[in-house]
Amino acid sequence: MAYLHLFWPEGGALPRMQALDIFHMDTGGCTGCGMELRAVSRALDAGNAAIRFVSTPRQAGLLLLTGSLSVEMAPVVELAWQAMPGSRLLAVVGDCAVDGGVFTPSYAGLGGGGGRAQASLSLPGCPPAPAMILEALIRWRTGQDKQPPAA
Repeated sequence: MAYLHLFWPEGGALPRMQALDIFHMDTGGCTGCGMELRAVSRALDAGNAAIRFVSTPRQAGLLLLTGSLSVEMAPVVELAWQAMPGSRLLAVVGDCAVDGGVFTPSYAGLGGGGGRAQASLSLPGCPPAPAMILEALIRWRTGQDKQPPAA
């Protein structure tokens, strides 16, 4: 089980925020970022946090993409985006989702989803650590930092 720090490095407690429901889609790649997100999800479930991962885009306010965007997954991502209610936000996590990473555009891949759509949150790394992902989500959600910390 992953244990994440409940306090910032400066020693202050994590800020309170409105609930954030995240729908995660892996659009093609090595699934390294997906494994790190699973660790984040377990820690959030154990801590009863205001951030949670949901199982359907109809419940989500944030679509989180990992992996390079494949040709086959592009229409699926669009359907998930259209199924989200109300105001929708996009986050891309990992080098592959940000700019394609090691998966260059080809007949089967379109590169990174971050290059095809305006993302509200972009976090590079191969893969970013669970603590980095959680910190970026909290700082972005509370408005403390418009850009996540560099990897």
